[in-house]
Amino acid sequence: MTFHFPFRRCAVTCLAFAACVLGLALEPAAASSVKLPFTEIHQVKLDNGLSVLIVEMHDAPVIDVQVWYHVGSKNEVPGRTGFAHFFEHLMFDGTKNLSSNELSDYIIRSGGTDNAYTTEDATIFWETVPSNMLPVVLWLEADRMRNLDINEKTFNNERQVVEEERRMRFDNPPYGTVVETLYDHAYTVHPYRHMTIGSMGDLDRASTATIQDFYDTYYVPNNATLLIVGDVNWRQAATDVQKYFGRVKAGKTWNPSAIPQEPVQQGARVVKMDLAVSLPAFVEGYHMPADGTPDAYPLRLASKILSDGESSRIYTRLIYDKQIALQAQTTGNFTEDPNLFFVFAVMNGGHSPSEGEMQVEAELSRLRTELVSDADLEKAKNQILRDFILSRQTTQSRADELGYAAVVLKDPELVNTELQRFLNVTPQDIQRVAKKYFVQENKTVVEVYPKKDGGQAASLSGPRR
Repeated sequence: MTFHFPFRRCAVTCLAFAACVLGLALEPAAASSVKLPFTEIHQVKLDNGLSVLIVEMHDAPVIDVQVWYHVGSKNEVPGRTGFAHFFEHLMFDGTKNLSSNELSDYIIRSGGTDNAYTTEDATIFWETVPSNMLPVVLWLEADRMRNLDINEKTFNNERQVVEEERRMRFDNPPYGTVVETLYDHAYTVHPYRHMTIGSMGDLDRASTATIQDFYDTYYVPNNATLLIVGDVNWRQAATDVQKYFGRVKAGKTWNPSAIPQEPVQQGARVVKMDLAVSLPAFVEGYHMPADGTPDAYPLRLASKILSDGESSRIYTRLIYDKQIALQAQTTGNFTEDPNLFFVFAVMNGGHSPSEGEMQVEAELSRLRTELVSDADLEKAKNQILRDFILSRQTTQSRADELGYAAVVLKDPELVNTELQRFLNVTPQDIQRVAKKYFVQENKTVVEVYPKKDGGQAASLSGPRR
């Protein structure tokens, strides 16, 4: 199973290249001396509650427009999972004014491109187009914000598309359900326990009425942030936004406190799975705080030290030094609410999941008991800097970062100030968070064993809670 995370495979040459493109003076091991280009953000708020962020970039006659709806899988309740991801598809299927795929046709004929994605916390629709297409894109987005045509035909068609997507991403890959199983056992009440793609059973039981209610609750201007980044005059863009979105009526508001908060885990949880795979594997997760909180920054740097690249500590230990694993990947899944730092490894033949877990624990223990070296910390900070630089290379990547800061972190100005929070982290900070979060009582582990009869069904054992 392969996980894909932004900039994970970028080498140092990517950092140097990006710095050159942006005109930065970058010396090796000198992250603290680098100043990122300042992003001037123009903020507008419409009477209907729509938040608008506009950034002028005149490098090329191109703009990126994004609509961030503050709704993801964490806003779903048991029995109604997968709705946010379902709307990622449904929003392309026509409105009262446009037939199916006509929205994308406008974009493609202009030479542009469009797409969407769903996370635990938000659903994002975006278009990159020539800058003279701004009025058209605003009309299209305003239209589908409140005029979506939800009918049985489109509902059934998209449900089949999502079901096929689930088979491709989860059910058919050899280890496709392992992380899903981890989250189902690491969480007891918080909606992060289910994957963004949701349950096919829930979609099968859903009606157009329940889908319409979800749309009317979350796909409204007062639950959305509109971003325009690129070759525009911000005052004219704001006027255009008012013209097309100002007439859209506000919807009802939802209460974020209604989302149940996960209680503190009190003991290690172990789950064993028998799967139709050739090699044993394991995935283990540790609860960690929400992104943007003080502990998130040393944890992000700890994640770099442990897992970013083939020279990172866990990869080196499992793959090169001990030669017990075929594949090893780790990441911190930083989100709006507390999530998991997890390690996934496929073991070499003849080596058990417990051997891999023991070696991972050795590295985590090292982080708890020894201060990281200045060189290791500087390397991690340079990797963070690399990510920041690459996020500013295109209108789309800059809009992505701005939207995340505004919606998930709740402060758009963090695109200009957040880097300093990473640079301020000390070795003592990393040791402190390692001692706090990388402990046994905070861990859930899923061990995977090859199913001897080659069957497809998995069996689970071990404490579920």
